[in-house]
Amino acid sequence: MEMQRLSSKELELYSKVISLEGDIEEKIELIGNLGIFDEYKKVHQQYAKLCEEDLEALKRGLFLTWYSIMEPSWLTGIGELDPDAEERIIKTLDLKLNQDFSDKELNWMINYYSNWEGVFDRFNNYLALKNKLQNSDKEDFRDLIKDKEMSNRGQMGIYWNTILSEKHNNQKS
Repeated sequence: MEMQRLSSKELELYSKVISLEGDIEEKIELIGNLGIFDEYKKVHQQYAKLCEEDLEALKRGLFLTWYSIMEPSWLTGIGELDPDAEERIIKTLDLKLNQDFSDKELNWMINYYSNWEGVFDRFNNYLALKNKLQNSDKEDFRDLIKDKEMSNRGQMGIYWNTILSEKHNNQKS
């Protein structure tokens, strides 16, 4: 139930962000004034609280950590995240990787993130994650994505479905 609530909250926040008009500075100001940055920080903190027991929460929290680094806040509504929540997610991920407790989806997510060199450099002290990022296999993960499986998974689901539709469009060309 909690994951569904968080997904709904993310979709609500994302809908607000994409409906905003104006230039970049105006959008950033609006997102801040509407409390969207703060709300996203809270969503991320909830994923961090749940991630030790819930692999889906770990995936979503990791995605938001990566996405906040990779994409501008005026497009995503995600501003600065709580460093303690980020650390908890990365620490949990590193532990699960050390225990070889992961799944195919999490593995391809990490492989995908490894395409952006240095994105997780501030977490270099987590050796299992560092090793996984350095030794990714770069397979085309999009063959593993099923659009129905990405429904109701917050911005993570929206992002992966966008990537999937880009692949399908490229194949048609």
